[in-house]
Amino acid sequence: MFFLLAALLQQAADTLTLPSRPAKAPVVVAAPDSVVASRTYSGREGQLDVRPPLVVGADVALDGRLDETVWSKAALLTQFTSHNPVDGRPEQDSTEVRIWYASDAIYVGVRAWAPPGTVRATLAERDRIVNDDWIAFQFDTFNDRRRAFTFAVNPLGVQADGMRSEQSAGPGLSRASLAVVDLSQDYVWQSAGQLLDDGFTVEARIPFKSIRFQMGDAQDWGFQVVRQTQRTGFQDTWAPTSRSLQVFSAQAGYLRGMTGMKRGLVLDLVPTSTTFANGAPNGADSWKYGTRGQFGGDVRWGATANFTVNGTANPDFSQVETDVGQIPGDPRFALFFPELRPFFVEGSEQFDAPNQLVYTRRIVQPLGAVKVTGKIPNIDIGFLSAVDAARTSRDGRTNPVYNILRVRRDIGTQSSAGFLVTDRTEGRRFNRVAGVDSRLNFAKVYNVEVRAATSLTGDSAGTRSGQLLELNHGRTGRAWGYRSSLSSFSPQFETQSGFVNRTDFVRAQLFQRFTRFGRKGGWWDQQQQFVRSSALWSYEGFQERGSPLEVTAALDNSFVLRGGWRASITPEVQAVAFDARRYASLATLLPTANGRVDTVAFIPNGRQFTRALQFSVNTPQWRRGGATLSARRGTEPEFFETATATRTEMELSADLRPSPQLRVSSLVRYQQFLRARDGSVFSTQIVPRLRTEYQFSRALFARLIVQIESRDRDALRDPRTERPLLTRAANGTYSAIGRRKSLLGRADWLISYLPSPGTVIFVGYGSALDASLTMRPFEAERVSDGAFVKLSYLFRAGVPRVSQSGAGR
Repeated sequence: MFFLLAALLQQAADTLTLPSRPAKAPVVVAAPDSVVASRTYSGREGQLDVRPPLVVGADVALDGRLDETVWSKAALLTQFTSHNPVDGRPEQDSTEVRIWYASDAIYVGVRAWAPPGTVRATLAERDRIVNDDWIAFQFDTFNDRRRAFTFAVNPLGVQADGMRSEQSAGPGLSRASLAVVDLSQDYVWQSAGQLLDDGFTVEARIPFKSIRFQMGDAQDWGFQVVRQTQRTGFQDTWAPTSRSLQVFSAQAGYLRGMTGMKRGLVLDLVPTSTTFANGAPNGADSWKYGTRGQFGGDVRWGATANFTVNGTANPDFSQVETDVGQIPGDPRFALFFPELRPFFVEGSEQFDAPNQLVYTRRIVQPLGAVKVTGKIPNIDIGFLSAVDAARTSRDGRTNPVYNILRVRRDIGTQSSAGFLVTDRTEGRRFNRVAGVDSRLNFAKVYNVEVRAATSLTGDSAGTRSGQLLELNHGRTGRAWGYRSSLSSFSPQFETQSGFVNRTDFVRAQLFQRFTRFGRKGGWWDQQQQFVRSSALWSYEGFQERGSPLEVTAALDNSFVLRGGWRASITPEVQAVAFDARRYASLATLLPTANGRVDTVAFIPNGRQFTRALQFSVNTPQWRRGGATLSARRGTEPEFFETATATRTEMELSADLRPSPQLRVSSLVRYQQFLRARDGSVFSTQIVPRLRTEYQFSRALFARLIVQIESRDRDALRDPRTERPLLTRAANGTYSAIGRRKSLLGRADWLISYLPSPGTVIFVGYGSALDASLTMRPFEAERVSDGAFVKLSYLFRAGVPRVSQSGAGR
């Protein structure tokens, strides 16, 4: 392996061309098929088999102008059709897409028309263009009609990219939206854009080195183009897409007959150096700092056109933004935070596993890791192996070792079956999970999913096993659809390589969807009703055919109004009984006949019946910003004291854009529980957050994030007697569960220079404040701070210089 790596490094050194080297004077020599006039492919007329010309030696400056001769010879795609909120209508604003390819990259140009002054565009940070107008190119490079590399660009050329998977879309989400694309993945490509009086133009160049595709000289890819227009709130697609069909990707068009594509040596090296300085109080009036440096890096090797090998050593979290504070309303569930580290997110679609059985944030600080991802005909393969730092282990001395294997096979044009094996070993402790899953689509609108997994865990408590089983059946349809599911998690099921926030339950769910569409030019575009109901049992209770612990029914009424306004209102009712086993360690005080107080086991309250109403309003994305308001009011089960509480919750978010370079995003979350029995305050939680960005250029920006978390929960009381609730410690002693309150603040600023993924300069500082003793913000004390500087550079083998200029640069 070391000799192979050395040979590859030597070949990379021989072929590496840095961007600073001057390019050779290009000569335009068109291939025989590309000298004829461009052919037009109308999406609405079903002309979906596109044959882009191969052009050799074309001189293209990526400036967003489309004024070079080669663009007149490109294949021309026209006649888009709306998909969301109403499908099947002709586009409101015309769009033309031109596409051709060279031996090393594919080129896409767009001319989009719009009424004067209506285009939404900002000089945003990468991947943060969802509130702008944007256009996305989706390349299904394996032509499996399941996944697609997605490259999106706004009118100023700002990029968003990632992998679109059919499993990404959830209920109520547009399947054409960037919201269903995994934008955590970043690829190296070039783009530029120009704002015009009557719309905009963009150019994009996607190198073949940056993507994977099938083996063979002749290539047929799936291809789709999506345009988002914020003025109308509509999403249009070039290949017409029906909302009634089960699979969105299967409705894409094709790029046919591409040959002569050369990737060359695909080898990316990203050495990284990070220096940290962390401070903490050292006594009453002093402050102690410690500094350390860390060297690491990533390597990416395209072993073949369809397989990639990634390696990493000492990856760091310095590029990961502060996690948004979450309000834990239910103590039974752990909180989920997404993976953002580049090594783990690249190719993560190959590890897509039902029930979140793969969650790479379990690997906290790997000393080293290797990953192999790719596809052979009809089979997806992903393998990951990592050695984590010893401090993340239970004893603090043993290095946890992770191994994860995911294999999935395509069945027909839309179905699949796969299996998963995960293993985490820590000395003599281990956790292993093996699972199988299958998704069968049939009759275009129906599907059946079957998932099963078993876990085996060994530690000082012995060896135990658990099971997971899930059955789903659904139907899509333009006016009516449904989904039913049955999930079962045994008490002993455990995954230390995944994220399962609850076990020991069986749950049955049923969703019914009814959709209506407004007339063209009317005041509303879409109306949907989601009728959802569910019942949840304890695992043992279901086996014994007992009554469900929880029964929920809700009716979600959502509306899409003309111009992009969205609103929803949802009434909900619940009946909840509390599982006594969850409260076995609690006790309460009971007066005795002789005037003393005795400690007795706490008995949970009886079944609670609650009802609530939730609504939300989303404004359109105007030129200077947009906002979202959601609120919830009603009664709700309170699981700490096993009683009913009156819940009031509000969340307001606003995204302001005073100028194309300045963005101010604010978020305020407020939640309060009042005891329904006496109106006293049980808990109050407030999380305000402010994020300010200034984009000097596409590569350089500064960001400041300020967040405060205020939490105040009253001492727990027995709802029957109002006496304190006690908890039993390991030594058998009892103590009252007293009032808990905290007021924490954090400020983080970052200056980032990121000309392309992998090449970065980060300079950041963060400070944490604590005012929990007084709960007064101006009396907060600084409890920790830290600064870091990160330098990394992407060395890519055999990369020619690409001319890029203009406003979109």
